[in-house]
Amino acid sequence: MKRIIAMIMACSVLMLFGCSGETAANTDYTTTIDGQAAVISFLEGSLSEGKIKTDNGTYTFSYSMDGTLSIVYPNGYIYSQKDIGGGIAVPADYDASAVEKLGYIDGFSLARAISSASDSGRNDTDGAPIILSLFLVAVGIWFISAPRSAWWISKGWYFKNAEPSDLSLIVYRVGGCMLVFGGIISFFA
Repeated sequence: MKRIIAMIMACSVLMLFGCSGETAANTDYTTTIDGQAAVISFLEGSLSEGKIKTDNGTYTFSYSMDGTLSIVYPNGYIYSQKDIGGGIAVPADYDASAVEKLGYIDGFSLARAISSASDSGRNDTDGAPIILSLFLVAVGIWFISAPRSAWWISKGWYFKNAEPSDLSLIVYRVGGCMLVFGGIISFFA
């Protein structure tokens, strides 16, 4: 019986270590921005700074701590924007038509493409959250349907001829409901 408990604990530890929240290895996103092909590349392990390569040059971008997005154009011009209560604040001297005359992409379009690529980078996962969700739901169903065996695995094997109290069985069932609920929430989160 101690071997079974050790195996269950080892599987649990392996599953938890397998559920690391690392970002996906592929950080290059190919897209079209205002009719121009572009490749958005994030720095290793970051979704807040990187480069955009187009036919007309390479743009660099970064987010600051206050949420301001700064984009440096190939000619050195710096475009920045900040979300303020649902609105967007941009530099007073920004002229979209002058930028387009030079063949560059509009700052709004670049910001929208960066945001879209960043969101897709956050959503790229290796399936670990699904495994964790299924594990939580399975353990929760076990606690709900067989609280006596769950009690025995956690406490009962310590003592000879021990029986769980009614309160402990209720606690295991309530805990099982919470595990199922947590598993469902983590699946959709």
